[in-house]
Amino acid sequence: MRKPDPERIYQARRAANVRRLVLTHRLDDLDAEQWVAAWERETASRGLVRDADTFWEEGQVWIAKGRRMK
Repeated sequence: MRKPDPERIYQARRAANVRRLVLTHRLDDLDAEQWVAAWERETASRGLVRDADTFWEEGQVWIAKGRRMK
């Protein structure tokens, strides 16, 4: 059995979150990508761990809040 690759898992979850924004929030691919990239910058500035179980759940909340404020 192969050992899980954290980077590959992260990239798969990232892609799923971009797709979720496109499908559920009706964003185009570029806008969805920009929101996810903004979340990644935000977490880097806060020093959050991107492998945390709640990373993308918190990201969805942050993005939704940011979109409402826009």
